[in-house]
Amino acid sequence: MQSKLVAGRYATVRELGRGGMGVVWLAEDRVIGRRVALKELRTSSTTELERVLREARTAGRLNSPAVVTVHDVLSEHGTTYIVMELVEAPTLADLMRGGPMPADRVAAIGLEVLRALGTAHAAGVVHRDVKPSNIMVLPDGGVKLADFGIARALDDPGLTVTGGVMGSPGYMAPELFAGQSPSPASDLWALGATLFHAVEGRSPFQRDSTAATMHAIMYEAPVLRRCTGPLATAVMGLLTQSPAGRLTAARVRDLLSGVDGPPRAVEAPTRAVEPDTVIIEAPTGLASAPVSNTRPGWGDEWDDEPRKPKRRLALLAGAAVAVTALALTAVFVLVPDPEEGRASGADGSSSLAQATPTGTTTSASTAGSSTASSSSGSSAPSSPPPSSGAGRTTVTTTQAAVPPVAATTTTPAKPPRQTAGLTRFRNAEGWHYTGSTLLATPGGFTPEGVLGKLAINAEPDTRPLYSCQIKNSQDRMSSVSPTCEGQTVYGLLGHVFTKPPADVPSKELYRCNLGGHHFESLSPTCEGKTVEFRIGWVLG
Repeated sequence: MQSKLVAGRYATVRELGRGGMGVVWLAEDRVIGRRVALKELRTSSTTELERVLREARTAGRLNSPAVVTVHDVLSEHGTTYIVMELVEAPTLADLMRGGPMPADRVAAIGLEVLRALGTAHAAGVVHRDVKPSNIMVLPDGGVKLADFGIARALDDPGLTVTGGVMGSPGYMAPELFAGQSPSPASDLWALGATLFHAVEGRSPFQRDSTAATMHAIMYEAPVLRRCTGPLATAVMGLLTQSPAGRLTAARVRDLLSGVDGPPRAVEAPTRAVEPDTVIIEAPTGLASAPVSNTRPGWGDEWDDEPRKPKRRLALLAGAAVAVTALALTAVFVLVPDPEEGRASGADGSSSLAQATPTGTTTSASTAGSSTASSSSGSSAPSSPPPSSGAGRTTVTTTQAAVPPVAATTTTPAKPPRQTAGLTRFRNAEGWHYTGSTLLATPGGFTPEGVLGKLAINAEPDTRPLYSCQIKNSQDRMSSVSPTCEGQTVYGLLGHVFTKPPADVPSKELYRCNLGGHHFESLSPTCEGKTVEFRIGWVLG
């Protein structure tokens, strides 16, 4: 091949690859003596060319070691070139050809991709085509994310453009098929599909045709068979249909780092006060308007909102209070309840209260009521009323010489449960099939009735439920046996509960038999047929 010189400085060495709209060359920059990747665009569409050039210039602003750098964009003799950093390393797609990858390595790669996406999103750039072939894995474990906004039009024979679908369908977020614009959330979905593919060894949505792939993304929930733990939580959280309900990059970073602790909350200050009357001044209307200190969903602090009013501890000087001879200094701690935005009592009540030492009797009254007095065998004079009655609570207390009570901690909220609908089907010959939204419905079966919902992911007090096909028969049944009791396994339906869950309504599911003809039912009498056994509980 004869070398050519582009723009008087880039000499082509050899071809690295080509696609429907361009060729990638290994080239040498003769001005500064480095090798680069030179993308030669071949398109007659002015609109498409302008879009690619605009996005290439935008990507050139990014400065991250995890991003393939765009050095230059230039045109010569009617041909446009993009000069990029040369990265000689296998892609994640290359590594995945060896089968499922270890979870820890997949998590490490995911963290590096998040790093690159964080840089891009902060600069207002959406990648739009995160997938294994655009992730280069370096020998030291780092990654280089290539083709920000460019890969949709270059170097991808599988690219779909007809009908307005731009990107690699198997990794595109469902909202894109509904006409929404690409966003950071759609990049995160693509990352979830990529990590799923890497750890499971199979694509979560790729089907035989683009139409089938789109249908799978829109209506089918992927099922993890190998992956567990924080990585599984991250992957399924990224593959949430609603962009608003999808995991944030910060939460995914915590999970992939193995950090799955409680939500971060703004800590309230703690102050020590003398054993006198304590006035706790709270915002007006606290009891009727709880204030939350955490971001909805995952506990990240709101950095862009005005700070909420803080409760203040003030000392009422000169108050005439009777105390015992051995009274010691006490520490009062207001424990904010993230659910109610107010202090909580030991019994879980929502009254305004404060932690006090054992043996101390405390009473509190809100604004508009008389000041409360405490007693520990003797009475004390009433303390003077506060100077401003609105929105104040006055507490009078007498302490004994015991250690202060430690502040309680909050329990992190569990991520929302993902479910799969369970439906009973029937064909023209009268055979039944019970299927979920995780499996494709066999041909010829039409819905007969909804049975309930199964949990998609394993959780306490659940077990897998499988769809089975009886050998040498059209009969089908559901089973909790991973071998389908010696029959043919059709697929995983989801997870059935072994006892009624406490948090949501549920109903019992039975396996029934009609002379060798199996079916599932919510009826404890199997609709007058033979009851084989109770499978478990489904969500109602």
